[in-house]
Amino acid sequence: MSNIFIHDTAVVDKNVKMGDSTSVWHFSHIQENVNIGSYCVLGQNVNIGNNVNIGNNVKIQNNVSIYEGVTLEDYVFVAHLVFLLM
Repeated sequence: MSNIFIHDTAVVDKNVKMGDSTSVWHFSHIQENVNIGSYCVLGQNVNIGNNVNIGNNVKIQNNVSIYEGVTLEDYVFVAHLVFLLM
């Protein structure tokens, strides 16, 4: 893992994998067993539930919640205030 940025206020639980050049911004929470690809941006106040898979080059805007078991493919853009359920 290289060039990963995690803001000081973000919380990243155990067993989280992130690809190169991924950024996690203010007040975000990434829960256990999450896989995040390379070149992803997770905006402010994003919540990623357990067992979520996120592809490469994904942008998740501010105040988004993605719940357990969801998979996002490569090049997905998730707009502000979206909630994704499986």
